[in-house]
Amino acid sequence: MHGQELRGLSRTQLVVVTVLALVLAAAAVYLIIHHKLKAPTSAPATTSVNELNAYSSPNFVMYPVNANTIIINNYGENITLRIPTGEIVAMNTVALQVLIDIGAGNYVVGVEGYATELPWLFGNYSNLPAVSSGMWSINYEEIVNLKPDIVITWDYILPQVRQKLQAFNIPAIAWGSTDNLTSFIYFLGLITNHTDKATQLINWLSGLKRELKTYQSQINQHPRAYIIFAWDYSPWFVAGNGSDPYRVAVLAGLQPCFNESMQVQPESVLQCNPSVIIVTTWDLNPHSPNATTYCEGIINSVRSNPVLNQTVAVREGHIIVIPGYLTEGPPGYITALYIDSVLWPNVVRVNATGLLNQYFSEFLTTAEPGGTWFCSG
Repeated sequence: MHGQELRGLSRTQLVVVTVLALVLAAAAVYLIIHHKLKAPTSAPATTSVNELNAYSSPNFVMYPVNANTIIINNYGENITLRIPTGEIVAMNTVALQVLIDIGAGNYVVGVEGYATELPWLFGNYSNLPAVSSGMWSINYEEIVNLKPDIVITWDYILPQVRQKLQAFNIPAIAWGSTDNLTSFIYFLGLITNHTDKATQLINWLSGLKRELKTYQSQINQHPRAYIIFAWDYSPWFVAGNGSDPYRVAVLAGLQPCFNESMQVQPESVLQCNPSVIIVTTWDLNPHSPNATTYCEGIINSVRSNPVLNQTVAVREGHIIVIPGYLTEGPPGYITALYIDSVLWPNVVRVNATGLLNQYFSEFLTTAEPGGTWFCSG
């Protein structure tokens, strides 16, 4: 107040004004101190060295810098990231899937081209801008226009992506099928402040892993498997180590006939004489009216193939059709359980569709439950 206004006040009024001023001053001091002591709302739930060490693995080694910053060593490069990160281009369907799983899908501003073909999995996220088409065609102009804080891509194309985006100071992180999925889930939870949900997903998957291990200890068999990478492309192009169908087959306890992704000669398949044929299709729409017909049509095509019909797998009815997108990331464990339930139904009593519905209900909430996801015969 100005001096003239003070002189016009009574003694009682002056006392009241003085008390109010003291109260306001005390409140201001409290707020200042409280604000300084209180951790920023953007701070992660934890950035302790021990916890980051526990979740680190090759290509996902994480170090805390402070409450709002980490360094991750990913494929030979140290990358500094603030927490929470800003917008993300998920040029990797597993990254998109996990971000949705842990409730951090709102960070995503761009997706891999294949994700736009899977609305039954990703819902409205399939309508986001696609920054790639096929395995090698990347629209870098679109990525730059989206102004992401980070791009998450596949391991096989990471060097090219980093080289192209370096001039724009956009960091790129990669995840591949041979990387540790637990580390990847935790990392995505950490940079988006969703570690609680990430840990929940990790624990749920750990339960599936234990279930697989328990069943396989009872089975103790490793039948030979011929793994077709993409039926719609060629019955003779196999999924090798580093591919998701191969990883899932190994999770199921199978012994792949071939360890490299390559075109093989039909005669070499007969030399292996697999007990199981895993047919991967990337085009199965589980909610299409002809989904069951499409799936069973693949089985009939394998049976009628003049080479494949000579195998033990066809004679014993061990042709298993799986969608490629369910071999990627978390659903891979459910797919492995499905394979084992087909091969050893008296031991592995699992309702794979029921597990998928649970996963969709608790994590991948954009997915539509029900439908035809697998078939065998």
